[in-house]
Amino acid sequence: MTDLELLLDWLNDLSQDLRGEIEPLTPEALYWQSHPEASSIGVTVWHVARWMDVLKVRAFQDGPAEEEVWHTRGWRERTGYGQRGFGAVTGYSATDVAAIPQLSANDLLAYLDQTHKALRDYLAALPPDALGQTTPGLGGKHTVYKLIKIEWQHFFGHLGEIQALKAMWERERR
Repeated sequence: MTDLELLLDWLNDLSQDLRGEIEPLTPEALYWQSHPEASSIGVTVWHVARWMDVLKVRAFQDGPAEEEVWHTRGWRERTGYGQRGFGAVTGYSATDVAAIPQLSANDLLAYLDQTHKALRDYLAALPPDALGQTTPGLGGKHTVYKLIKIEWQHFFGHLGEIQALKAMWERERR
């Protein structure tokens, strides 16, 4: 297995694991907050999906936001939500987070599936030496491999956060 194949395998695992955590949730559980300023599971999934979108378009392709799945697949139009900055929750205030549309589990998973597919397909088509190249977008501070490594760790951390939030939700309901 090549490095890229391993990275793609982990991306697929992440998507499947997130799906398994989200599918059974009620809308109440999806948007429950452990604290008024804490993110819900729904916001956390949206954050991961947004970063997949941002990585593919803005980091790896140095493209504009309008080329992201959020725009090209009609999510902005359907929700009326034009995100601030990267639109990925990073740097958001509690007020900014509250403005994020509360998508249903099905819609969140559809957006996640679309961003996962776009990112996976892009990465799968890279030439063998691409992982060592500097990313053209987001300031070109990292190689493709380093940025993937940073973000995959970030994504799997959020999977753990979602699992903890689910456990807290279930404990509170007993």
